[in-house]
Amino acid sequence: MSFAPALARRPDTPLADLAERMLQAAAPPALVAHCHRTYAYAEAILDHRGLSPDREALFLGATLHDLGLTPTWEDPSTPFEEHGAAVAHEALVRHGAPPELADLVHDAIRLHLDLTTGDDHRPEVAGIHLGSAADVLGLRLDEIPAPTIELILKTHPAEGLAPFLHDAFTREAQHKPHCATAVLIRDFHLLDTLRHA
Repeated sequence: MSFAPALARRPDTPLADLAERMLQAAAPPALVAHCHRTYAYAEAILDHRGLSPDREALFLGATLHDLGLTPTWEDPSTPFEEHGAAVAHEALVRHGAPPELADLVHDAIRLHLDLTTGDDHRPEVAGIHLGSAADVLGLRLDEIPAPTIELILKTHPAEGLAPFLHDAFTREAQHKPHCATAVLIRDFHLLDTLRHA
């Protein structure tokens, strides 16, 4: 299946509208584009693997997965993925999301840095990890047709993401030395990988 049509649309639901508004209000353009690419890459990789996620849940998770890195929602002590997951969950429930949907999005956001999440049995949870890793680190791009990658990058250009993430991840690790980001920087050289991705 070609995912070119999916790049021109997103789930047409009130919760998808809410997520998009939250993202646009809080994030700089580079991070907005990253979240959109995360969704597109996640769809393409999951399709390659023969998986059919709930598209609304996948979109919500992709759109909101980095809220905790934004000035609006950055927390001085809680890891960004945990705080962002809590913010997203609260907003979704407050706007009428079924508890199981809000819980699924919460888990997708909270677990997206965990290196084992790509094997999660829930495609929506696995997808946010896979899509964000594809965009930030170039992982598993071999599972996506080259024309689809080109269209994703043309639709949502990648300029400015690497310096934004470098600064955000550095702050995260300095202020929360035991968080997942700090571990990835210390043990897996995340900043070097990001620089060369």
